[in-house]
Amino acid sequence: MARPLRVGLLGYGTIGCGVIKMLTQSGLDIQKSVRLVKVADLDQERPRPVEVDRSLLTKDAEAVVRDPQIDVIVELIGGVGAAKKYVEMALDLGKDVVTANKYLMALYGDELFERAVKNKARLLFEASVAGGVPIIQVLREQLSSDRVISINAILNGTCNYILTRMEQVPGMDCAAAVAEAQARGFAEADPTLDLSGMDTAQKISILVRKAFRTRIHPEDIDLQGISGVSNVDVRTAVEMGYRIKLLARAKRVEDSLEVWVAPALIPEEAIMAQVKNEFNAIAINCEAHQEQIYIGKGAGMMPTAGAIVGDLYTLLNHRELPSAFAERSLDLRLLERSDIKCRYYLRLTVKDQPGVLARVSSALADKKISIASVVQKENSSDPARGVPLMIITHTTTVGAIAEAVRVIDRESIILEPAHTIRIMDVL
Repeated sequence: MARPLRVGLLGYGTIGCGVIKMLTQSGLDIQKSVRLVKVADLDQERPRPVEVDRSLLTKDAEAVVRDPQIDVIVELIGGVGAAKKYVEMALDLGKDVVTANKYLMALYGDELFERAVKNKARLLFEASVAGGVPIIQVLREQLSSDRVISINAILNGTCNYILTRMEQVPGMDCAAAVAEAQARGFAEADPTLDLSGMDTAQKISILVRKAFRTRIHPEDIDLQGISGVSNVDVRTAVEMGYRIKLLARAKRVEDSLEVWVAPALIPEEAIMAQVKNEFNAIAINCEAHQEQIYIGKGAGMMPTAGAIVGDLYTLLNHRELPSAFAERSLDLRLLERSDIKCRYYLRLTVKDQPGVLARVSSALADKKISIASVVQKENSSDPARGVPLMIITHTTTVGAIAEAVRVIDRESIILEPAHTIRIMDVL
């Protein structure tokens, strides 16, 4: 019988607990061929939902990496400080590495693969994107010979849960939905990375590298989070036949790439609009395979742990794996943010007086933005607070709408800053 694969785990947090459970308590066949040898974490006293044999615990992550009896390092520390140091150290020692670290892979994936190749090690990162959806494997294997045209994805289970609950519960605002998500374990104590959209930006940059063979820094991506989405927006979207989702989009536009992360109104009949709660969804459109949609849980302990263990299975069964983050780099040009085109939903809070719509329309017309429809709702409870005015535009550019909003917000009739959401009638 072959010697079991010996694993050292760095990080005993939520995902680490899931990995421990699958490798030691699940009864899965992998327990016969994979052995958990050490678990490194600085905090060994904090109660966890999954216990581990105390003899496996250590605070010395470097000792785990350097242990000659350990074959694979599973990195679940997060960030790009200590995590990068230990991943590089493991690869330099010729050890295989499995990581769920999206930020590390988004920033340093190419460099880490070069280090892995130099030392005849393997680097797997399925868990870094979309939790339980095996999208990296799909891009690496099934779609590797095809030409990807576009990716539209819901990549943050926390945000999708929040937007779902705002839709389902009358009057629930974003703050209340965040608190509920935290109580159910779908949101971190500090949810800023999720709500800002940066978590999604890191993930789409990894998919862009794999699918379009182009390096894009997450901070260069056109980004808008969900904190500004109100219950009024969610309710109005439903009335108009849409659902609001935090969408990540990457699309070829001639020799450039349109890449952005932002809330978007999606037609209610679209499959993406029907993806609820902590689920993720990724729609990939290719020349040969055409459109494929992959759906699975993207938040929570077990989906991500399952992806980690899936990578361990891959290490067991595949001696040879791709030797680069992405083959044959294309490095397509990133389309300027101001040139991105779409329709827009525009929400204004205005004074209840004659001439308001004319002044707003004039500001939009000056930027060559055409209005498709207008919805104005009466605020009978307190007219002094103004009335919500919702405008749907025809196709325009991000740059034009931004310039128009700057002009509109300076008008004396505007009581609150304008809020915009993109409309994606066709994904």
